[in-house]
Amino acid sequence: MPHAAEPIPVSGAPALLHARLILPPALDWNGERYCGARLQRIDAAAALSRPGVREVFVRQHLVAVIAESDAAARAARPLVRIRWRRASAGEDLPQQRQRKILLQRGMRADDAPDLVTAQYRWQGAPAATGSTTLSILARPAGPGIQVDLPYGNPGQIAPALAALLQLPPELVEVRSARPPQSDQEARDAANGAGVAALLTLHCKAALSLVLECGIDAGQPTLLQAGARVDAERLERYTLNLAQARPAPPLAWLLTGRADAIEDAAIAPLDALQPPYAWDAFEISSSGDGASTPAAAAVFAQESFFDEVARHGGHDPVAYRLAHLPDPTGARLVRSVSQAAAWQARAARAADPGPVMHGRGFAYASTIEQAPQPVQSWSAWVAEVAYDPASGELSVTRAIAGHDAQDAAAHAALPPAARGALDEQARQAMARLIAPDAGVDGWSDNEARVPPGAITTHSPPVPDQLKDASSLPSPEVQLKAGGAFTLPAAAAVANAIFDATGVRLREAPFSGAQIKLALAERATPPAKRRWRTAGWLGGAAAALGATLSLALPWRPAIAPIAPPDANLYSAATIERGRLVALAGDCMVCHTAPDGGIPNAGGHALDTPFGTIYTTNITPDPKTGIGNWSYAAFERAMREGVHRDGRNLYPAFPYTAYAKMTEPDMQALYAYLMAQPAVESQPPESSLRFPFNLRPLLSGWKVLFHQPEVYRPDPDRSVLWNRGAYLVEGAGHCAACHSPRNALGAEKKGLHHLSGGVVDGWEAPSLTASSKSPQPWTEDELFAYLRTGFSARHGVAAGPMAPVVSELAQLPAEDVRAIAHYIASLGRPPAATATAAVTAGPAPASAPAASAAQAIDTASGKRLFTGACAACHMEGSGPTLFGVRPSLKVNTNVHADTPDNLVKVILHGIPEPANADLGYMPGFANSFSDAQVRDLLHYLRATFAPDKPAWTDVEARIAAARRQPGH
Repeated sequence: MPHAAEPIPVSGAPALLHARLILPPALDWNGERYCGARLQRIDAAAALSRPGVREVFVRQHLVAVIAESDAAARAARPLVRIRWRRASAGEDLPQQRQRKILLQRGMRADDAPDLVTAQYRWQGAPAATGSTTLSILARPAGPGIQVDLPYGNPGQIAPALAALLQLPPELVEVRSARPPQSDQEARDAANGAGVAALLTLHCKAALSLVLECGIDAGQPTLLQAGARVDAERLERYTLNLAQARPAPPLAWLLTGRADAIEDAAIAPLDALQPPYAWDAFEISSSGDGASTPAAAAVFAQESFFDEVARHGGHDPVAYRLAHLPDPTGARLVRSVSQAAAWQARAARAADPGPVMHGRGFAYASTIEQAPQPVQSWSAWVAEVAYDPASGELSVTRAIAGHDAQDAAAHAALPPAARGALDEQARQAMARLIAPDAGVDGWSDNEARVPPGAITTHSPPVPDQLKDASSLPSPEVQLKAGGAFTLPAAAAVANAIFDATGVRLREAPFSGAQIKLALAERATPPAKRRWRTAGWLGGAAAALGATLSLALPWRPAIAPIAPPDANLYSAATIERGRLVALAGDCMVCHTAPDGGIPNAGGHALDTPFGTIYTTNITPDPKTGIGNWSYAAFERAMREGVHRDGRNLYPAFPYTAYAKMTEPDMQALYAYLMAQPAVESQPPESSLRFPFNLRPLLSGWKVLFHQPEVYRPDPDRSVLWNRGAYLVEGAGHCAACHSPRNALGAEKKGLHHLSGGVVDGWEAPSLTASSKSPQPWTEDELFAYLRTGFSARHGVAAGPMAPVVSELAQLPAEDVRAIAHYIASLGRPPAATATAAVTAGPAPASAPAASAAQAIDTASGKRLFTGACAACHMEGSGPTLFGVRPSLKVNTNVHADTPDNLVKVILHGIPEPANADLGYMPGFANSFSDAQVRDLLHYLRATFAPDKPAWTDVEARIAAARRQPGH
């Protein structure tokens, strides 16, 4: 045996146990057997010593912690010490399987079509973002077992569980709240059901399992299709599901029971037979055809049918009807196409603008297995928009038709249920539009499929069926197995081809795929031969950019008429909105005290004078409404105004230059789609010689490199995404890096080590932080997402509106920012996410520090009367908002009291998050002497190991002269 014997469970188990799974470091599957990491040795003593832990379950390579609570199971999981063994050479090689013909009609396997062929690849749509875990409840039910899932296919999972557990099928009951909305959801449900069932049968008690989603050791499905056609009809057609057997779910995979899936004989492929009438037809597989995803087969079948139709110059809908003998299916196709006002491409008007629009059709007919066999028909019309400038792809509208056994009950579906079905379809389609890979992929873009874009359509019910009494209920029709969404992928792929002429044969889709295909098609063959020398062109471009920066004055770029608000797609504008949020554009370009968003007028105090931010609304007179994209990009990357003037580096073009072209295009689209505001900000006022703009050309040569961010291949995708946001659009260094005598950000060890902006100290983001407790990734994420960290304090001053903007970004992007910042100059232990308790001040603090030598009696009285209700721990219930601890507040531990003085005088009238509660200012309540006494008390009490601040009175007087932020 490769591991220790199974631990004996503790007697007297509670009514409900909880479990967490420990996964091997590699889950590999060669198409025949498990070839991932194998359990070699396990030491569970430390985990079993934790309170509430019942046992560590071990079977083959499956390991799980079982405890009395989920918190106990989660805490004990890292304490299990396991040695895993990698697969030896040769173990990962798949066995050769004989080609298996599943269905053949009138065509020999070696009679390959010779006119139209295509290969498709199905990765499956990714799981929905949001929750990253899945909760499953399993319980004994007499001699059998019952499993409850939030989603899943009970008709497929139950017989597989019976084979795994070696129970009669009638003793295994699986229930789910809804069908899965993607292949990944189906895999997640099967993973969780198998593990939970195995554990609860072992414990003989009810058990709740929390499992991470997205676990998969499978392989993509490859589908080869071909047809020989005449002028009007298909003569021969073949669909080859060329796929190695997908990996079984976790319980079967890790316990060596992959054969149990075959024994269960679930989901026969002939339940999904192509519905069209061919002269000859064949469908075959090189692997286990029963495990081929239905969505993959429909995607290949319907995409290929569209290719064949267009190859012959036929309208895809009319061509389907010519080959569709099923009257119910034909009625649904006609009904959906009429509801969508379907027109052939030649009958439609040309696209009026640069955004490409297209429509696609797809159809499916299936036998759904749960809760009883039900024939189901689905037909979709999808409309897409592709913006070549930004590379954004979105689904703008879809008509989704569904019918089930000519059910008259479907026509009476209540509006609430129809709305839920619309949303289910929208989410399924949104997952087909993948975020572009790379550092500029915005993963949570609702505009890929806007809310309300999907309309569910039911065909009219024939009169002879309206009185039928044996029709299934709407719940059966719509929840049987998720067949409703099967045509979605092909409909989108066909619409993309209709819009762009690019045929995408791999799902999910992205605008990057289209952009590459269009670029390849537009590049003459002669130029392609020179791509191997692309580095030379890149070097020349970099040299040209550097030389252009040295020009004291640049030529003006001609103004344009303001772009039409409908010029850009919704997806592009939404992407631009996220870029603007990441860049905090509105924070700087909006005047305080009720200024109009983005209309400029915010005063930036610098050592060289005052700079007022500009109007960036699309007003042609006072804003950027007459700026072309070329002018906008030049300003963002090179710091040059449309009229040729050099821009002051208070505008952080040194960071914006790192943004990728799609993000830059999207930001321009977003700004041009906003309301135009006529507003002329005050002129900036800088001292001589800093007011001489031509001198900035030399500054740029010394301190600016207009280069797009280059990912670090040695770092993770998450780290690179965070670096791109921090160093690019987020321009964090503009505030958090010190500057040299010429106002340029210091690099190297000084990068992000702290700076000053608007009289506020921006603390170090590196290991040199003055925070009394290390910033962890989790604490950074919480602070940037909510404006509050229990171990560091509340966002105030200029940081509060920044957090308000970041809170609107997708959570994954804020996590990436936190991950990158947590890695800056810190050893691995410092970047861990372990919690650190904000306890009392160390008892070993010096007894007679300089701070303590100051009389703090007056400051203590002020603190007790004005501050203790909100800031003193243990002083009673929290009245509103949060109770920030001053023991861990970075401002109290800083080298200067500047930030603390500003907060005391001006308060926090507009917190980053309304739930935090505001803080009143005491500028009109406290004299300078009282503020001084309070500062000395706070320093001596909450940072006793730090020296007393000096020159406090002068700093208070200076802060009173400055406005609050």
